[in-house]
Amino acid sequence: MTRHVPVMLEETLRFLEPGPGKRIVDLTLGGGGHSEALLQAGAEVIAFDRDAVALQRATDRLSPHSENFIGVHREFGALAAVLDELGFGQVDGVLMDLGLSSDQLDDPGRGFAFRFDGPLDLRFDTSRGVPAAELLAHEDVGTIERWLREYGELRSARGVAREISARARQGTMTTTELRQIVAARLPGHVKPEPELARLFQALRIAVNDELGQLETILECLPDRLHAGGVFVAISYHSLEDRRVKRMLRRLSGRVDRGSRHLPAPDLDPATFEDLTPKVLRPTDEEVARNPRARSARLRAGRRL
Repeated sequence: MTRHVPVMLEETLRFLEPGPGKRIVDLTLGGGGHSEALLQAGAEVIAFDRDAVALQRATDRLSPHSENFIGVHREFGALAAVLDELGFGQVDGVLMDLGLSSDQLDDPGRGFAFRFDGPLDLRFDTSRGVPAAELLAHEDVGTIERWLREYGELRSARGVAREISARARQGTMTTTELRQIVAARLPGHVKPEPELARLFQALRIAVNDELGQLETILECLPDRLHAGGVFVAISYHSLEDRRVKRMLRRLSGRVDRGSRHLPAPDLDPATFEDLTPKVLRPTDEEVARNPRARSARLRAGRRL
């Protein structure tokens, strides 16, 4: 197990301002680095993770703060239901770090990283749903193509989808076989890594319904924060960041008109302050310490 390095921790703490008497939800517990810092500052933390192994590891790590920590083995789209079950209703802060943990990436048995040979699983919660290899064997080519095009912006999505479907139907597919399909379609001078990263991203999003979960949480978030409550979202690709940005602009009363020749749309009164009119990126120093932070983008908003 690697030691988890939380991404953009300083910025996260600056916005959430954790302290005694504050109740903060960490929607993506992962290695527990963000939650640990929140707890050390005196806040009470309710943390979600779909990965039972990650949840247990982080719970063990955070055991010195057990009186202020509640771990929840659920998808983060269940926030509203869980808060109601706990009798909390609203909270003072919400954090979602939408990246993969180092432990997930470094485990060949999970299939998240194309650099390892292993089963093509890609599930965050291995107790539910079906592995990616099984899903690909039963889905039609058109659906697979849509995933690759919409979630990964993959070159030659149609051709790759056809080959993936045919290979998956022959038996259980591995990460190596998936890598070979992509490499075989690229010119020799083109490095396969960027294309492979987009492919694995697309399949992971589809397997775990990541964008559906994100849409659900962004819809319920406004009603689950106290007045003055803050949410922080750290995303790693434009599909996630675009949705967070759109939600913040809408709630803060800033919606793009689309064209200066069109009339301004009717807007509801602002209910949020956009704390990051310009998205924040990690510093060069942080990227040097933690290269996996390179693609991170942080946005934050405060309920009025």
